[in-house]
Amino acid sequence: MRALPVLMAVLVLGCTEGALKAEDPIWGKQQCAHCAMLVSEKPPAAQAFTAEGKRRFFDDLGCMVAWEDRESPKVTARWVRDPSGTGWVDPAATHFSPGHPTPMDFGFLPDAQGAVTYDEVRAAVREKAQRKPGSNQ
Repeated sequence: MRALPVLMAVLVLGCTEGALKAEDPIWGKQQCAHCAMLVSEKPPAAQAFTAEGKRRFFDDLGCMVAWEDRESPKVTARWVRDPSGTGWVDPAATHFSPGHPTPMDFGFLPDAQGAVTYDEVRAAVREKAQRKPGSNQ
């Protein structure tokens, strides 16, 4: 009887651990959770995993930030493409460079040599979202 609680704990921890790994979207078919465009380009893609166990994919890092601001979900993990292009990394663990063409024109891509932090990306996305359409501010 003592083995049952231990087995249950191992199963729960094992499932939780597996759920917090990044996964590739269905490239070219998965919709962005914010703008509904298809997630087709790897470099600007991002994803988030919520406390409710839902994974959300984004075609642009800026969409992930805007979605979090709009929806206020409890996010337990976030990922962006590894600057090497081979996988996924936590956005807080890498840097970014601005000025790139991205699907929603936020312009940030993961870049190991970049000078912009994830917090700075978030601030820039929020600033852009507050500008009025058509203004040159």
